Amino acid sequence: MCMVLVWACGAALLYGVADYCGGRASKISQAAAVTFLGQFVALILLALVITLGNTPMMSAHDWWWSGFAGAGGAIALVAFYQAMSLGSMTVVAPISAIVGMCSPVVVGLVQGERPASIAYVGMALAAAAVALVGDALGHHDLPTPVRAIVYAFISGLGFGVIFVCLAQTSDDAGLWPLLGQRLVSVPTVAIVAFWGSGRIHIARSVLPLAMLSGLLDTTANALYLLAIHGGLLSLVGVITALYPVSTVGLAVTLDKEKLHTSQIIGLILAAISLSMVGYASNS
Repeated sequence: MCMVLVWACGAALLYGVADYCGGRASKISQAAAVTFLGQFVALILLALVITLGNTPMMSAHDWWWSGFAGAGGAIALVAFYQAMSLGSMTVVAPISAIVGMCSPVVVGLVQGERPASIAYVGMALAAAAVALVGDALGHHDLPTPVRAIVYAFISGLGFGVIFVCLAQTSDDAGLWPLLGQRLVSVPTVAIVAFWGSGRIHIARSVLPLAMLSGLLDTTANALYLLAIHGGLLSLVGVITALYPVSTVGLAVTLDKEKLHTSQIIGLILAAISLSMVGYASNS
């Protein structure tokens, strides 16, 4: 269980840094184009690693679940980067995480996991945290329009799809599920990018950030696979949903974004709610 927690925390950390990099790049270039480049670079590297590793090809069952994860990932990342291009990272990241957290918990319950009552208290606190982190009670230095919050919710649903679908793949599939995921997400994002502007163009100044976002996201997915194949879906999903901690930390440190009192309270409530659900799922 110790290594499961390490892998899950590592995934959360890298997801958050990847989201920060992609969000920063999307403030200058089209969100879909940024997503496409990061995912495409990750696809090439995954293909090389799998070829050199000689891991047997995964089953049709795993291909299906990987494909669903890829579709969810494409929607999640485009929506997430679009949300961060419109509003504050300190608002968008926590909303997306809390929404994404709910899917693994619900699916875990359906599959027979029975956390203690404290889990339900935690989810209620999470709902309150969303309103506070979204600064519903005050004015924010960097205005976050309703459209950005809607995108954040959509991205959270997409991330939930990733977490749930990857958890359905076989323990011995290796990195194949990540390749299957990218084989769906890359062309999907390419279509979205062309549909939006008729071309895929990324400013040279943010090329490194776009590529780094894809590499970190894929590495985080790999750590998540290790964690989910060794632990409970609800527990790993909740821990992974802590990724906004690193995103918000980078935004506050590097971009000098300011947190209002209500947002700080919201972040604290979010952390408490995630801890409650995680504790319940492990009890």
